[in-house]
Amino acid sequence: MDFKKEIWDVLRSMKDSMDSIFRPIIEAHGLTVMQAHILLAIKHYERPTVGRLCREIGLASGNASSMCKKLEKAGFLTRSRDPNDERFVALTLTERGEATMQKLGEAFERKYGQIIESRSEAELKELITGMKRFNDFIQEMSMIK
Repeated sequence: MDFKKEIWDVLRSMKDSMDSIFRPIIEAHGLTVMQAHILLAIKHYERPTVGRLCREIGLASGNASSMCKKLEKAGFLTRSRDPNDERFVALTLTERGEATMQKLGEAFERKYGQIIESRSEAELKELITGMKRFNDFIQEMSMIK
């Protein structure tokens, strides 16, 4: 077995599948997948900043700043500099951003909720545990310089 090829094939297949599941719903709400990812991160992280966003979802600082500016201009979020340290830019969802995330969640639930609910809690936990173990493995590999 060519382990590297297997990992690459699984990751590519997962990415393609995730894109086909999420992209149509996200684009129907006027966002790209990355923009939705950013909004989701802002919604779920405590006191999100542009720097934390970069670390958590793997964006370069310039890309994150640019994307956040576009999302702010579109009315999905606000950016505010920390008055004590201008390097920190806090991110907050606007009412429109919150409403859009709510609509996305409802759309995913309508479309895929039945499939998720058809699985036992043990099966779902097993899937999540396996994904976390795989992620830990990949992160360990990424630490090698």
